[in-house]
Amino acid sequence: MNIKKGLMIGLAALGFSMSANAVNVGGVVWDPDSLFDWTSVTSLVEDQLNLTPGPDFVDTLTGFGRVTTFNGESPASFCPSGCELTFEFGGFQVDTTNIINDVSGTHLGFNGGWIDFYVDHSADFDSNDHSSSVDGNLWLRLEAHEVFNAFMGDTYSIVAELTSFGAGSDAGEGKSLMDVAGGLAAGNFDTDGKADGADMVFTSEFQPLPNGGTTADGYELVGSATLSGNSIPEPTSIALIGLGLLGFAARRRKA
Repeated sequence: MNIKKGLMIGLAALGFSMSANAVNVGGVVWDPDSLFDWTSVTSLVEDQLNLTPGPDFVDTLTGFGRVTTFNGESPASFCPSGCELTFEFGGFQVDTTNIINDVSGTHLGFNGGWIDFYVDHSADFDSNDHSSSVDGNLWLRLEAHEVFNAFMGDTYSIVAELTSFGAGSDAGEGKSLMDVAGGLAAGNFDTDGKADGADMVFTSEFQPLPNGGTTADGYELVGSATLSGNSIPEPTSIALIGLGLLGFAARRRKA
């Protein structure tokens, strides 16, 4: 291999590491160069807040769900092996000292929080069974990225606006920034590409279950959520091959 060819192959390998590739992580397949990369739409079941002191007091958001769309594709496309991508979330605690009511509704700020995604190769998700959302391998862990919110006048992980609150029929939407913290796909999503160096934007909307129902696990709300960010092919191995070839060409030249 001559010097020029070694350099060309090395540069090509480095370029390839940044080009469009179908990525497969744990059986979940997607194109990081898709126009919709990276977006995910989910259906979710969520616990209802209850800030009235007593045995039913709830001040922390928890819930679970399933990913229904990944980069605009259905599960048959992003889980071609028949897997499913599910998640649970929790730890988002409302600041009960700073609740703002105005003509648009009730505004709440939350601190902390996390979302864990699981890939499961036996598709058995059940909206009535929280355990069915956590019976796979940890695919991606996200942790809340707290930033100052001028409207609320404080630093929060989620700011939510509710059109109905406190009457047993919470409904509204929330938005937060999230950071990658672990999982099989962590290296593909840890990009720091959103505001304040966060990795993803998380938005959700929720309303009561039909007829005021409650799931077998005690959840009262249903809704959907969207995650948006940027994904990349796993850069390490291909980039190292490129660097290795460049080093080989450099050694040949020095020799």
